[in-house]
Amino acid sequence: MAWALLLAIILFGLSGLVHVRAMTLVMNGTGHAPFAKPVRFLFALYSLATAHIVEVGVYALGFSVGELMGIGGFEQENVDTFMDVFYFSLVNYSSLGLGDIYPTDHLRFLAGVEALNGFLLISCSASTIFLVVTRAKE
Repeated sequence: MAWALLLAIILFGLSGLVHVRAMTLVMNGTGHAPFAKPVRFLFALYSLATAHIVEVGVYALGFSVGELMGIGGFEQENVDTFMDVFYFSLVNYSSLGLGDIYPTDHLRFLAGVEALNGFLLISCSASTIFLVVTRAKE
């Protein structure tokens, strides 16, 4: 359990750092540029979506590392490519939770941490986009 906790703390922090950089880019990149609101919105939308995809990838790598460390795996036998793990991570991060892939052992804990982290960072993205859209043209 200690390895799963350490891995969760590292992944939580890494994804947070990726996201704060993306939010800073969005807020600084749209603050002084004379873009119209639709362009500022699209810049924010694509920048933050890219950050979320990177964060999902960070967690997918974490699940793969956890599996190699022997702290868990996946119940289904057809989870044999990184894309399968990435898919699970994306569904889990977004809290969609389709349930066609199940983590086992301590990777279940990591999945819960990812869902919490995804919810928090998606909420941060929503508030950042709101600020970009409602900010007066400077």
